[in-house]
Amino acid sequence: MTTYQPLVPGITVYGQTTSVFVDVLKSFAVLQQAMLEALGVREVEPDKWYPQEGILRAYQKVDLMLGARGLERFGRQVPPFVVFPPGIDDAHVVLENFDVIYHLNHRRDGEVMFDLATREMTEGIGHYHYERVGEREALVRCDNPYPCRFDMGLAHGFAARFAPDVAVTHEPGECRSKGGAACLYRVRW
Repeated sequence: MTTYQPLVPGITVYGQTTSVFVDVLKSFAVLQQAMLEALGVREVEPDKWYPQEGILRAYQKVDLMLGARGLERFGRQVPPFVVFPPGIDDAHVVLENFDVIYHLNHRRDGEVMFDLATREMTEGIGHYHYERVGEREALVRCDNPYPCRFDMGLAHGFAARFAPDVAVTHEPGECRSKGGAACLYRVRW
């Protein structure tokens, strides 16, 4: 099984995006408790920030107990809860801004990792790279510490906020769940 580790120390994750997992796990009390224990808390508060190491430990537990499909399901449910920059109004725009959204919901040493005013991005958590390949199709390459199937779910969830009938497939080649540095997904709608 893949072990999920932060790329650098000092990273925290916005509680609003983390709380979705706890809500989804209400019907799995044992797993919900295991996730909270991995985070070192009794409950997740939406306006607080949580250490990425704990979040990744919690994902490890979800992966162990529910498998990759559980991680993908969680990923699909996160997008409605994340901070979005202004002007996102279609599937291509949201996927193009995937990396910005990701960095807005993470902090390094107490500072949000993307500044909307200056458009400056702080490194340390990897990226989501976007390439438009058709009117209703894009490639998304992920090179971050999160699980492959979680990211597949995120890509699906982000596109589905603006487009019906989304399908996400993993392209042949390297995969983080098999020790690779990145995963490449094809998103169609």
